[in-house]
Amino acid sequence: MIKRNTQRLTSDERRQAILDAVKNVFAQNGFDGTTTKELATAAGVSEALLFKHFPNKEALYDAVIESSSDEPGFAEIVSNRFLDQKPSAGTLIAIVHFMISHFVKCCDLNKTIMDRLAVQSLLADGEFMRRTIKKVAATWIHKFEECVDAAREAGDLRETPVRTDLRFWFTHHLAFCLRLHLDMPEDPALNYKASTDKLIEQAVWYALLGIGVKEEAIKRLYNPKMLALQEL
Repeated sequence: MIKRNTQRLTSDERRQAILDAVKNVFAQNGFDGTTTKELATAAGVSEALLFKHFPNKEALYDAVIESSSDEPGFAEIVSNRFLDQKPSAGTLIAIVHFMISHFVKCCDLNKTIMDRLAVQSLLADGEFMRRTIKKVAATWIHKFEECVDAAREAGDLRETPVRTDLRFWFTHHLAFCLRLHLDMPEDPALNYKASTDKLIEQAVWYALLGIGVKEEAIKRLYNPKMLALQEL
């Protein structure tokens, strides 16, 4: 909640403070389940002041989506690790590991709010997820496809009828769904009966086999302990 003593804020600072304050309200209740009174209370301002900066609830929600989708996410966080690496089965395996590990291990409050916005978006017009997916696609699809092609040329890939871009998205969806199961409810609905590291390892194996990476190549190239050290 914004502190009541906001008179020293510039117009832009106050606008951003309102966005930061109402983000979690929208994430918890969705667009339709949130009133302007609740938004103003969360921001510590009057409804009149709220509407001075945002003409209506729709404009405020659109601004929240825009600002949240611009925040650093998976694509930005790990881009520097892989985009300059030579395409190979090893790079493909590392990408899959870091993708799943990022979603499973990331537990900060802002990420939880982003997850809830994503779910609310999927239940509504999908705009937030559409913007987020566009960022991931622009950064990762080409690199992923290069690595799949390199793995195929090296003999490390089984041929499958699944399109290469869908192999990426199915892996991304697996990681995202794991995140939701582990983080969204206070008491997870499913007990995977595995440590976090073991769960990541199992999910990576599952994803790689689905992508078409040969089992012998995974055994030869996948070293989860070494990759975990690179996450630090």
